[in-house]
Amino acid sequence: MGGGGSGGGSGGGDSGGGTTTPGSGGVVNATILVKAGETFDGGGKRFIANKDTLGDGSQGEGQKPVFKLEDGAKLRNVVLGAPAADGIHTYGNVTLENIVWEDIGEDALTIKKSGTVVLNGGSAKNGDDKVFQINAASTFRVSNFKAENAGKFIRQNGGTDFKVDVFIDRCDISKMKESIFRTDSSSSSVTMTNTRYRDIGKELFMGVSSSKITTSNNTQY
Repeated sequence: MGGGGSGGGSGGGDSGGGTTTPGSGGVVNATILVKAGETFDGGGKRFIANKDTLGDGSQGEGQKPVFKLEDGAKLRNVVLGAPAADGIHTYGNVTLENIVWEDIGEDALTIKKSGTVVLNGGSAKNGDDKVFQINAASTFRVSNFKAENAGKFIRQNGGTDFKVDVFIDRCDISKMKESIFRTDSSSSSVTMTNTRYRDIGKELFMGVSSSKITTSNNTQY
């Protein structure tokens, strides 16, 4: 993988906007753009943000993502090491498979534009605040995922009233200081099934209307 590639990805090598330096996965110097209709397969390699150009993974605002996914993009088999800057940003309908955040950084993933975002497989740990941030009306489906040690698993942007539908299935969620899903919108909903959880600080779902909560076959351990 040279300085002009985009991190050893399959089908994403010329997606533009991102460069890495040689290494197990590479230090990412500029955000890797996965364009509409493209699939970036990281092959299980680790990608680390250049803290000078993308961000140091702190809670500082204005950091840039390691990956930016356009509407219709797919990202799979990627490990985000530390620092991960502002993780992954999605714009529209995207699919993510087997994504591991070794350290969450600012946010692991942010939904920036409305769409359906599907995340299947992977893990994330050690975040000061939320794991996943939702900034636009959308549907977020996360399954077969393990999250540990953060403030919240999923957070809708504070003070917003757009509708978000969250589906959590076959996950393992532990050591969240506040909740699994927090929203300020009376129209947002959450469905959690077949999921194990423990050490959730305040309540499972904060701000969600009781009529908008569906749970089935979950286990507290």
